[in-house]
Amino acid sequence: MEPILSLISVAIGSSGLSAIVIAILNHHWAKKKNSSGKLDALVEAQKVLMIDRVRYLGSSYIHEGEISLEDKENLTEMYQAYKSLGGNGHLSTIMAEVERLHVVERR
Repeated sequence: MEPILSLISVAIGSSGLSAIVIAILNHHWAKKKNSSGKLDALVEAQKVLMIDRVRYLGSSYIHEGEISLEDKENLTEMYQAYKSLGGNGHLSTIMAEVERLHVVERR
């Protein structure tokens, strides 16, 4: 009888331990998933801000009809960063127009 009780207590104990381990892992995975979701949201927010900024600056330079080399390089770097974040081409038209602008010395 005693070996049977030992066997039952081991079985109950191990499933109890398994439940605790699984609960801890689920909690850890939920926290990790939640922080990953926040990171994804930050990346999307950054893309929106970059679209707005590149579009605004690009439009301003196109309206002026010229751009300094430094401004063109900065705008190109912002556009490349946007593309690296997974940008979907919202800015390709405006950047094509910026590429055609006359480059002038910085004032």
